[in-house]
Amino acid sequence: MKSIVQFIYESSQQKPNGFVILKPGFLEYEEEFRRLLKLNDWKILNSKTIRLSRKQAEELYEGQQDKSFYQTLCDYMSSGDCICMTIYKKCIDPIKDMDIFKDKIRADWSKDDMKNAMHSSDSLENVERESKICFKGK
Repeated sequence: MKSIVQFIYESSQQKPNGFVILKPGFLEYEEEFRRLLKLNDWKILNSKTIRLSRKQAEELYEGQQDKSFYQTLCDYMSSGDCICMTIYKKCIDPIKDMDIFKDKIRADWSKDDMKNAMHSSDSLENVERESKICFKGK
């Protein structure tokens, strides 16, 4: 049986319920991106600047393999540095809340359909899967 101290500690640990990537070519927006996340009640739990390998990009977008843009997307995502973040928001539907946030960011910053500033996970399962791809060894 858990002690009350252990229960309180475990309850206070926030598990990521969001995963986002600030895509290559958009790192100049990092400070503003972080500010907007916080302004929208998202807490950044972990952050890492990386250059995705081609293999990581393919893993990240494995659900898109049958799409005509898959190869171009993987090329783009592995073309330069990006910033990956695991995030947390106390809310009923964090995926829906992130979709609203992503739509606003993309409307303001996108250059085209692919160079659209950010990626976010589309399910809680993908939050875990995608963050493992980007945070291996951390």
